[in-house]
Amino acid sequence: MRNLIFIIIFFLIINLNNTSYANEKIVYLNVNYVFSNSISGKEANKSFENKVKNLENEVNKFTKNINNEKDKLIKQKNILSDEEFNKKFTDIDNKIKEFNKKIKIKNNEIMNLRKKVRTNFTNELKKILSKYSQENSINMIFNQEDILVGSKTLDISNDILKIVDSNKIKLIE
Repeated sequence: MRNLIFIIIFFLIINLNNTSYANEKIVYLNVNYVFSNSISGKEANKSFENKVKNLENEVNKFTKNINNEKDKLIKQKNILSDEEFNKKFTDIDNKIKEFNKKIKIKNNEIMNLRKKVRTNFTNELKKILSKYSQENSINMIFNQEDILVGSKTLDISNDILKIVDSNKIKLIE
């Protein structure tokens, strides 16, 4: 008899605990969608694309010039002494190494700028989400990437996108 009472009380406690969670409002958000489709996110992505294109153009131009220098040097191989040929070849090799260092620095600058922009966006988004959750009595907001299956009615991505666009967040100076 004692065990029966214990089992009944146990199930009642579990049942009360489950019903308290049912009243919580939980939603999810696709952060990448908001970043990619917001005005500020599009501007940041366009800026990144331009920097990458400029870097690619610089690399292509350098490659073309270096290839021309190499071809010219190869054509002069029979005319030049071995010492002079090796010196010019070493000069070309040094130019390539210096250029690679510059490219690495520029690549790092772009990557750091992307991280900085993403961090700024995330910080601004946290402020917006905090205010939004208070105004709409939301207990939890999950990132959509962490959800396997969820009802579309729980997706607040478009609402947050509108708020982000109306706040006109400046991500790049």
